[in-house]
Amino acid sequence: MKQKKWVIPIVIIGVLVVLWFAGIIPKQIAKSFGTSYVNNHFPEMQLECVGVEYADAYGDYLITFKGTNENTYSCVIGPTYFPVSMGQGLFAIESDYAAYYK
Repeated sequence: MKQKKWVIPIVIIGVLVVLWFAGIIPKQIAKSFGTSYVNNHFPEMQLECVGVEYADAYGDYLITFKGTNENTYSCVIGPTYFPVSMGQGLFAIESDYAAYYK
């Protein structure tokens, strides 16, 4: 009976590990963090996340936003397994924000 208690937690942990290293969970983390970041820092632009994909060239995720003016912006967000740091590409959003909304 005691062995049955450990089966469910071990299966749940195993599924989480597989989803994490398969990139499904980090992709959702990147999407939610990136959307939150642009909504907090550039609210007037009303950017909407249209896609997140893993970029082999950068070794991180590439997140794409579309604004109300039909401009498309892409940023690198990393690191690979816990993507919470916006990087290259953020300057384009900042410069358009400064030019059109400030």
